[in-house]
Amino acid sequence: MCQDALAAALASHMERIARNGDNWVERMHALSDIRQSFEAIADADGGDASALVDAALWRALKPLKAMLQDLRSQIVKEVCVVLTTMARATKDAMAPFLRDVLPTLVEVRGSGNKVCGSYCAECIDALVALVVVRGATLRLLVDTLVESKNKLIRLSCISASRLSLLTWSAVLDKTDVQQLERALKAALNDPSSTCRTQAYEFFVAFQQAFPKRAAVLMSVMDYKIQRRLESLLTGDMTPTLAASSSAARLSFSSADLPPTPARRAGPRTIDSVSVDENADTATGADKYHPGDRVCIPEKEIFGFVRFFGDIEGVKGVWVGVELDEPKGKNDGSVKGRYYFRCKPNHGVFARPAQVYVTQAADRRADQADWKPSKADDSFMTQDDLDNDDAVEDALELELSGLQLSPGADTGISPTEMGSIDVVQEPSALSNVLHRASLEHRKYLYGLLGLVRDELLEHQKFESNAAVTSSVDAVQYFQQLQNAAQQKIVASDHFIQKIIQAQQAARES
Repeated sequence: MCQDALAAALASHMERIARNGDNWVERMHALSDIRQSFEAIADADGGDASALVDAALWRALKPLKAMLQDLRSQIVKEVCVVLTTMARATKDAMAPFLRDVLPTLVEVRGSGNKVCGSYCAECIDALVALVVVRGATLRLLVDTLVESKNKLIRLSCISASRLSLLTWSAVLDKTDVQQLERALKAALNDPSSTCRTQAYEFFVAFQQAFPKRAAVLMSVMDYKIQRRLESLLTGDMTPTLAASSSAARLSFSSADLPPTPARRAGPRTIDSVSVDENADTATGADKYHPGDRVCIPEKEIFGFVRFFGDIEGVKGVWVGVELDEPKGKNDGSVKGRYYFRCKPNHGVFARPAQVYVTQAADRRADQADWKPSKADDSFMTQDDLDNDDAVEDALELELSGLQLSPGADTGISPTEMGSIDVVQEPSALSNVLHRASLEHRKYLYGLLGLVRDELLEHQKFESNAAVTSSVDAVQYFQQLQNAAQQKIVASDHFIQKIIQAQQAARES
């Protein structure tokens, strides 16, 4: 069937639908004919009829969107079957039409009609599995998930986001991955336990595709959620997919699905050492220290760093990890030589690129026994303080204000003060709040400095505007752009510090 013949046939069927608004049986027959037309071209063109469709054809089929809101469940079901058949025949060529019809499918999913909603839920999952979902379409799903107050809609969006990750991870760009990360964060914090259960399965898929991003995301989540996710990765918790998952309910076979991008092969092992010959051995330099809490996502195991360096007879740098559970391959030795000692089957060696720090050793020590010291700051370095005179002055002023004068409104004589041996140290939370306050002040001083420089440049430019050349104007605009970029960088840095402070406050 040629493109013109297909367009003419579909136009005729759509005209029958428009002409028989009160005759639902005739509309059902027209929908069946549309489905058969796409089945015919799919069979004739070897399963891919994308060359036969264009924007005009999708515009002609646009009334199908309104039919999804029909009160008769038979009509809604037939429209969903037609959409699935179209997706199977045209594949990615249906992406513009999918973006147009998806909001209606999601809306019906959350309606009071459970039968029609279930049909649309299956249809959404089928379309996401057959047609590439990225860019504006993916953003629509994520925005709906974040903003909707309807549990069924959120559940469907979580399922669709997970399917898009599993099916289309090979073609997603950085922006798409950020959208999926945003969706996952909202799903893990969802108030519905059903949605959270689906989110755990979503996290497993995300962690397998983007382990570094998953580790960062897990580090900023609530402490309880972190523990659930860690249990999930270690196999202590196995989530059951929510009822909306279409894994066993889709009306087409798995053979119709596009091939899922193959996962990269795991590292081979030589004499109890995990070897990845293409790994970048320089990426982990000075990154791992004994006592660091780490995770090896590929094997879903956790432990502590006991060794970092070279291994005799094996090229490259290695990280030796003592595991929490006997899931390793050695006791800290390789070919009879010990690099650290642990229980049998509790040791493993891996490349730095395979190991991710979940909690640094110095931070763990701070939490266990922290003593106030300018040189010991979990999220503000001494160099940062030394390089900022304004913060140093403010710190000295604050500390001087905290010092007590002997006998001044304290009710304690100088003699009594000299005999005091025990000074109560501030609580862990007080220390966190104090350091966060200093970090905030440093951030504000930095912004004030940038704004002051901008105002000076602005005043200079205004006073010389009458004699300014185009070259000067371009240079001035570039300065404005650079200043704005500096503020963005400073804000990003401050946000990271506050996220760390939030985590420290939760654990205090």
